[in-house]
Amino acid sequence: MAVKVITYDVGTTGLKNCLFRVSAEESVQYLAGETDTYELHVLENGGVEQDPEDWWAAMSRSTKKLLKKAGVDKSEIGGISFCSQFQTVVMVDENGKPLRRAMSCMDARADRQFKNCMNTGIKVEGLDIFKVLKYMKITGAVSASAKDPAWKYLWVKDNEPEIFQKTYKWLDAKEYLTCRMTGEMMASRDDACATFLFDVKKNCWSETLCKMIGVEMRHLPKICASTDQVGTLLEQPA
Repeated sequence: MAVKVITYDVGTTGLKNCLFRVSAEESVQYLAGETDTYELHVLENGGVEQDPEDWWAAMSRSTKKLLKKAGVDKSEIGGISFCSQFQTVVMVDENGKPLRRAMSCMDARADRQFKNCMNTGIKVEGLDIFKVLKYMKITGAVSASAKDPAWKYLWVKDNEPEIFQKTYKWLDAKEYLTCRMTGEMMASRDDACATFLFDVKKNCWSETLCKMIGVEMRHLPKICASTDQVGTLLEQPA
């Protein structure tokens, strides 16, 4: 038995989607592909943002073109899969609605938040050696750039407190889109690792690192594997 699957790649300047037929024998056949674009907002303070609504609109437009090109009815689609730009910060409320534009992986405005935490104490290569060792022990890597997502999260906390107060979860790009499609707020382990807050040995968010830099764990979504089924497609987004 074969099933048709749509895959989405949500990039920093545009979106690509493809339609595949996947058989029980694990063979994969490419059927068709489409692309679309959206705006990148570059700000004077080092901020780089995108509107999540633009991602969604591009998905909608390109999906309609894709199905028409392939001559496939939407009822034939048996699965949807995502990959995306990462280290993106989307602050959402309890309903999964974005509270502000998403902060891109290129967003560098959180330099003060980064330095206030990492440029203290005894330093090696400009970074607090004790905090570096904590990072290495727990994640196997170090958050060494103001572009990393936790500092952008803290920038919102310091500069947009009214938005921070309304925040229910902090999501990445594909996590926001899967939430919009299924109602489920989940983070795959690859995205979680890219926050430098994920304990790779215990397979969970690190309470130690969150406390060290000031991230509220209630804002972090549940963890899943990249191969897990997040949920089922809701009627309205369908």
